[in-house]
Amino acid sequence: TVCAVHAVMELTEENEEAKEEIEHLGFLFYHDCFHEKKPEACHHYAEFLQLIKKEHTKALELFGSTCKDMNLGESCLAAGNMHLAGQGTEKSFQQALKWYDDACKGGSMGGCNNAGLVWQNGFQGQQPSPETAASNFETACSGGYKNGCFNLSTLYLKGSGSIAKDVKKAFEYSLKSCELGHSWGCANTSRMYELGDGVKKSEEKAMEYRKRATDLAAGRTVNH
Repeated sequence: TVCAVHAVMELTEENEEAKEEIEHLGFLFYHDCFHEKKPEACHHYAEFLQLIKKEHTKALELFGSTCKDMNLGESCLAAGNMHLAGQGTEKSFQQALKWYDDACKGGSMGGCNNAGLVWQNGFQGQQPSPETAASNFETACSGGYKNGCFNLSTLYLKGSGSIAKDVKKAFEYSLKSCELGHSWGCANTSRMYELGDGVKKSEEKAMEYRKRATDLAAGRTVNH
């Protein structure tokens, strides 16, 4: 799994056993990808190439083919991230955005969110489009992606372009991001209860969400 790759990666510098384990994982991913034609295995093997072998060009090619040929949205997202970082290819916001759009259409809410961030900031001569950003954040949020809800809340909190400042909507999306486990969303929700921004003022609720933010930031389990 992805978690297994990252967990073992942290040990590879000091632990020969871990190095053998990660190589074995790479072999299993390779086999399941190219012999069993399993999309998730191809995605994991591309991660192995990217993170362990540092073979970025090969990793990008495999993320791309897994996205296009196997319709795996998370691989589209990974390809977009590599284009945005200039990893295995020249840095390109336009190419990243194309992959993010494919990711979003393929069900990766992270792709929708990242497309929103690109449009929010603008890129390479392209003016920002708060409207397009909001649409992408909304899709991500509706799909249960906490960062999408949080980014939408901050957009409404400040207002931008034709997106008017709307503290009630800002509170609504901040609360939703908190409920999905976003610590900053909980912190903002607490602050809005404290000030009475977009919601009836309540010190009790402010304290409740402040504690929730602290617990999430510390990795503690939060009971709703």
